[in-house]
Amino acid sequence: MSKKVHITIQAGKISEQTVEIAESATYEDLLNTLDINQETVLVLNGGNAVPLDGAVSSDRLTILRVVTGG
Repeated sequence: MSKKVHITIQAGKISEQTVEIAESATYEDLLNTLDINQETVLVLNGGNAVPLDGAVSSDRLTILRVVTGG
């Protein structure tokens, strides 16, 4: 069984897409599906950061690229 999740990716520009993932998928699985390095982003559900090992519990998420520098 699978479910569809609408993703908004904010990485300088904003892009949107809908992906289909397994019902039991974690946020880490979602990032792997999107080929996004989990160390470079935050996954937000309703504006709140979620743990990557948690099960995807929403059908609308935001992925925010984190910029660091020194």
